[in-house]
Amino acid sequence: MEDARAALLEHVPAPLRQVILGRVRTQRAPKGRTVVGLGSRSTDVFFIMEGEAQALLYSANGREVSIRNIGPGDLFGELSALDDQPRAASIVAATDMRLMVMGHTDFRACIESSPYAALWLARRLGAEVRRLTERVFELSALNVRARLHCELLRMARTGVGHKLVVSPAPTHAELANRIGTHREAVTREMRALAGLNIIRNGRRSLEFLDLVGLERAVGVAIGEMGEVAARA
Repeated sequence: MEDARAALLEHVPAPLRQVILGRVRTQRAPKGRTVVGLGSRSTDVFFIMEGEAQALLYSANGREVSIRNIGPGDLFGELSALDDQPRAASIVAATDMRLMVMGHTDFRACIESSPYAALWLARRLGAEVRRLTERVFELSALNVRARLHCELLRMARTGVGHKLVVSPAPTHAELANRIGTHREAVTREMRALAGLNIIRNGRRSLEFLDLVGLERAVGVAIGEMGEVAARA
């Protein structure tokens, strides 16, 4: 994964880069800590150096809804830094984390100092819009099985090499939050995929044995929804 801080600063003029590097600070967050809260007025930008986090929203009855998973090399908080609006989601540490924190004034200075830095950010935001568009489609048009297959395929594509293993793997409850269902449904579908030798579950690990088979299942599900729409 691209190191967001390095990628941003490489486009910034050297004198400004040195000033900003002298002002960024390190912050640590243990697993479970809320780094930023929904609706807060903070405007710092966070670059993840180590660990993982989740962007979460909560329903009126307290149900947790996962919007986005964020890992090493990524950043969050850029929207509030740009528009001065309250935080759009809570960011909670999924593991122990080490963060580099940049003030919103310095972040804006990076973007304003270089059209290349601005284009880099625009491409990141565009990719996020595309990702969210995919999720809206999945939640609106696909059944639980197909939504799970799509989520697993996204996880598999982050692997390196021929042996694709996610460790630590999300729990079934966490997967259920991501795709808008309940834990029992995820457990049932995961057992079915294991029975087809598409995945193998370990102790907090998940190995993808047949990525082509998983891709085929996703293609079939999306194709079936297209046929339904065409007949409607």
